[in-house]
Amino acid sequence: MKAASRSHGRKPGGRKPGRLLPLVGVLGLAVSIPAWAHPPEEHTKDTTAEESHAGQESEALGSGTHAESMRGHGAISIAYQNTLVNGFLKHDGNPRDIGTVRIHGINLGGEYHFADQWSVHFAIPFVQSRYLGGAPHCPTRVPEACQNPAIRVPSPEHPESRFLDDGNRHGAWQDWHFGVAYHTTIGNYQLTPSITLQVPSHNYPFFAQSAVGQNLVKLEVGAELAHQFDFTNLYYRTALNRVFVEKTLGISVDHYKLDVELGWFINERTAVKSFATWKRGKGITTDDPRLAQSEIFYHHDQISRHEYFNVGLGMDYQINDRYTLSTTAQTLIWGETVYNMQYSFGVQLSRSF
Repeated sequence: MKAASRSHGRKPGGRKPGRLLPLVGVLGLAVSIPAWAHPPEEHTKDTTAEESHAGQESEALGSGTHAESMRGHGAISIAYQNTLVNGFLKHDGNPRDIGTVRIHGINLGGEYHFADQWSVHFAIPFVQSRYLGGAPHCPTRVPEACQNPAIRVPSPEHPESRFLDDGNRHGAWQDWHFGVAYHTTIGNYQLTPSITLQVPSHNYPFFAQSAVGQNLVKLEVGAELAHQFDFTNLYYRTALNRVFVEKTLGISVDHYKLDVELGWFINERTAVKSFATWKRGKGITTDDPRLAQSEIFYHHDQISRHEYFNVGLGMDYQINDRYTLSTTAQTLIWGETVYNMQYSFGVQLSRSF
């Protein structure tokens, strides 16, 4: 989650009262829903991981005065996300019926200011998925669901990869997220450059419709700009990030992510918002002839392009000086070579200190 507002140490400074509350599902929730489950990590703003640091701060937009240093302050959060995927969108945007995936995720995150303008952040999601359908990813022919000759199995087979698409729920910790951010104010604008490293928590299976992630190391570099309009309760945020991803079979899936949010402070404790997330990048598509190669097929979830455009609505409520509750709901508007997300709901509770 990227930048929000701290209730401590800031004054409105010439604007109508309003605090940026922790964001869920917009900028950085990248811990916001980059971000956690697979397939959702490829097309949903999680209430979690990859951008979780920004939603845990509490700065009043446009504030240029510090009542106290931010050094030693921070926040911790826990978030829950519920996502439904129904089918797959091919390279031309047309749907393919592969079944459904239900994903539940819990994200643990935190942020700490080791200096007034510098902070570190971390997050790790636990993801549980269940696949129901007739197109399981079968690393071997051994499981009963994989003995249908119409189901493609890699050659050679991969018995080291656990079979997950058996209709049962499977869960695991996904990826660690560690990062650092610099917080500065230019006039009435808040600018927050950041860098985040994403590392798999363990060698989890990636060849499954219900895999928890891609099992790849990623480095995200970007910046967020936030501004509250003079004499109004209207604010906006936008963040652009470049994500460098570990190559698989020599294929790059580096990509850009753009997040935009427009919000309104109903009062000093409550804000409502709309948001959009766009992702474009490199990788193979469903019409790539290289998919005929067995190893390319086995790694296709790691090397696919996964492009999408999501929109959503959310609300932040500051319970008291320490606790903030945030909720979001989002859906997929457009996508190519990506799972067809029907909806994703998220809720997050954060505590500042």
